[in-house]
Formats: sequence, structure tokens, C-alpha cells
Amino acid sequence: MTSPVSDVEMPVLAEQARTILAGGRRALLTLPCANVRGWAGLIDDGGEPLLIVGADSPPVSCAGSGRRARVDICGHNGERLVLAGVLRLVPDTTENLVERLADLGRSISVTTGDLDDLRILTMSVDDVLICLPEGVARGTIGGRSAGGGRGARSRSGGGGGAVTSASRVARAGRSARGLRRANNNRLDGRWSALGPARRVDLHSYAFAEPDLVAAYAPDLIRHLNDEHAAQMRLLSTHGVALTEPAGAASGMAGGATATGASAEISRDAVIGATVTSLDRRGLDMWRIDIDGAREVRVAFRSPLVEPRCLGRELRLLLDDAENRTD
Repeated sequence: MTSPVSDVEMPVLAEQARTILAGGRRALLTLPCANVRGWAGLIDDGGEPLLIVGADSPPVSCAGSGRRARVDICGHNGERLVLAGVLRLVPDTTENLVERLADLGRSISVTTGDLDDLRILTMSVDDVLICLPEGVARGTIGGRSAGGGRGARSRSGGGGGAVTSASRVARAGRSARGLRRANNNRLDGRWSALGPARRVDLHSYAFAEPDLVAAYAPDLIRHLNDEHAAQMRLLSTHGVALTEPAGAASGMAGGATATGASAEISRDAVIGATVTSLDRRGLDMWRIDIDGAREVRVAFRSPLVEPRCLGRELRLLLDDAENRTD
């Protein structure tokens, strides 16, 4: 069962669906025609999934006969995206696809076997469902409200959508060969840990653009926290407070949020800072200072197009923070 979605939030849901696909590295592929379910490597191709499977696996024969299939993709924040449609063979060799991806700064890693043992499939998507974790507000991306970024559907000659930073489909060969026969359990749009499925309008889905910064957020956040801890502490001194300091006295009942409150303090007062979430519009951090711990938001000067813009944006923000501190 699916729940209705208003026209107002549909562009946002479509963007979130595209973002989940762009950030996915593997998908659960289900073939009702062959009673088969298993994991496959995944690459986003402008809203259609490219699936990496074993050359002698059941999906290859199903794709050759134009059978329907479904792929389930897990998001970084517990979301689930379900795409359904007709499975097709990509009329190109895996080696050629890998070369084109390398030209775009992307890569495929195969941990066992070799590329000749793999095949690339795609899907003509005709149904899109999205499930969000319980408690996540409707019409949000990564828990934060966002505008519905629209634009022309991005496609390139088999290499994927917009140019992104290096992507890895780890264990593609091993996962592809691990396809196994399973009970043909229908996915009816309900999962125990998730809210009801919401159907995404195909037109909105086709014209949405993924938030590529949010799609690659886990790797980017890990890098910022591990390699740039001092810079993140400096950046946090100029963030906008989203909550009152933990344990601090507040005139707001129940620890109500202080969204929009200025949180600028001396860098010497900051004990630590950790980036917790990241999207094209900014990053969220927990900052620990002499008053306690509070969540702050650092907004970018303008939305980023893709992850390679992040370094330059952060350098400019840090220079600005350094100058204001001096």
C-alpha cells in the first residue's frame, strides 16, 4: 500500500529518490520470473540503475528476454528506494564501460575474478517507491528541508549522470556470483522499521537531479573528521545554532530548539567539533565548547553542484572564519 503525496513535496521526494540511487553501491535484485533474489553491483545512469552481475547468472538470461525485475537500494540514513521495470542488457562490454567511467573520475573495483566474468544490465524504470524511516519528516532530505532541485535529465553514453567523485562498487564480482534462488516474496510497500511506501511521480523523478554531495556524504564526512579536525573546529565557531547547549539552562520549555540563533564564539573556547551530516547546501556539526554541546549548521554560500566543489567551498569558508577571528 502506498500513501498519497501532495504536489508540493513531490519534487523533494523525487530528489531524494535520485540521491539514494546516486549514493548506492549495490542493490538487491529480484527476478519474479526466475524466483531469484540476490545482490548486484550498482551505478546510477541518469536515474536508471546499471547492475553488475555474473556473466552466467540468471539475470542475464532474464534481461535477454525482456523480463521485469525490481531493485531495492538502501540509503545512508535508513531510507529504502524501490525501482521496478523491464530488465535489459547493456550493448557494451564491461571493459568499455569501466574506461568511460574512469574518464569521468569514477571507478569500479572487482575484488575477485575479472571483468570478463561480469555483465552490465539496466532497467527501464516505470515504477518508483520510496520508504523513509519512522520519525523522519516528510519532504526532507537527510532530515533537513530542501528545495526540489529540477533540471534536465542527465545522461551520458553509458557512464552515468552528472560527473561525480570516485565511486566504488566493492565486491561486485563476488556479490554478482552470489545470486541465489529465494522464495518469491512480494515487496508490498511495507517494512517493519520504515514508514509506508510513497510512490514517486515518474515525470518528477525523470527531471529531478540528485544531491551528489549528500550521495557521497559518508566518505566525505569521514575524511573531514579524520583529516581536517582542526579546520572543522574553526569552522564550527561560525555556525548557526540549531539547539541549545546540552545541559545549559534555557528559558524554553522542554529544551526547545533555538533555530537561527547565532553561535559564533572564540575558537579557543571550542573543545571539539564533529561533522554529522552533509548536503549540497551546507553541513551540520556537533560543537563542544565551555557551555556544553550544541548542534550548529554551516551554510554554503550557494548550493554545490558535485562533491569536487566541496574542497574549494570549505577553503573559502575557513579563510572567512580565520579573517573574522583575527
